[in-house]
Amino acid sequence: MQDIDINKATEPYEYYLKFIKENCRPDNRRLSDIRPCNVTTNCINTVNGSSLVKLGSTNVICGINARLCRPKEDRPNKGYIVCNVEVPALCSSKNFKSSTQSSSFSQSSVSSSTIEQTQAMLSQLMQDILTESKCINEEELCIKVGKLSWVLFIDLICLNNDGNVQDACCVAMVSALKNLRLYQIEYNEEEDKPVVKYPLEYKSLILYNEPVLTTLFAIEENILLTDPNKHEEDFMKTFVHICTIDSQKICLIRKLGGFCLKIEQLNMCITRALDNGKYIRENVYKNKY
Repeated sequence: MQDIDINKATEPYEYYLKFIKENCRPDNRRLSDIRPCNVTTNCINTVNGSSLVKLGSTNVICGINARLCRPKEDRPNKGYIVCNVEVPALCSSKNFKSSTQSSSFSQSSVSSSTIEQTQAMLSQLMQDILTESKCINEEELCIKVGKLSWVLFIDLICLNNDGNVQDACCVAMVSALKNLRLYQIEYNEEEDKPVVKYPLEYKSLILYNEPVLTTLFAIEENILLTDPNKHEEDFMKTFVHICTIDSQKICLIRKLGGFCLKIEQLNMCITRALDNGKYIRENVYKNKY
């Protein structure tokens, strides 16, 4: 029979703090370490671009469907992008509450929110990352001004939630965009309809930046963790999202819930985010393309 640490079962927070005070974690990581990150691309053959990301035991799959549509009236020369994130209750052993069970939302903890709130928050976060990073020029999605453009439906599904779903979603989204293929199409003005070239010719979408999201959690006023797992998320009191686009530039920074961070703590968060972004771009993105 496997031995069970009584303190871990009866006093999980105190048990965890013993490791933190020694600048390590129960899974043998330092406070600033992320879990192994692996990406598999072109894993769905029914979409225009796809990827599967494994961040530790957190698994997220992304599929991008490209559809033709009429541009929006206020942006006739641009296509557009729609992000949707699903985090089913079955993806975690610790089930989320449904909207009928809780009407309150605490931004200090993802695990305390309902399924609907979590999915809405993550979907908006992915949309904001694309907007703020300017990684896609939406004018390049337009085929005929005011008549025809591409709309990209980016669907992300968490298959297994072992913490830090948002960072895994960002890697999956960017990886799928990097292998996205759009077929060549023209617009026939005389017949007022799109014309597809045969044989089909495909083109890639140009990414002008490669955003990497880094989430840091605080469990005490002077303790910051990078890439927390699900058990660590249960102890968090505040968290910070930082999205970088290269080794020196930040496109998004957001703090939710908990206590105020000191200047030196915020600088530490930025340094870790820049280092993590560089690592992901050099060891995850480049190795796959």
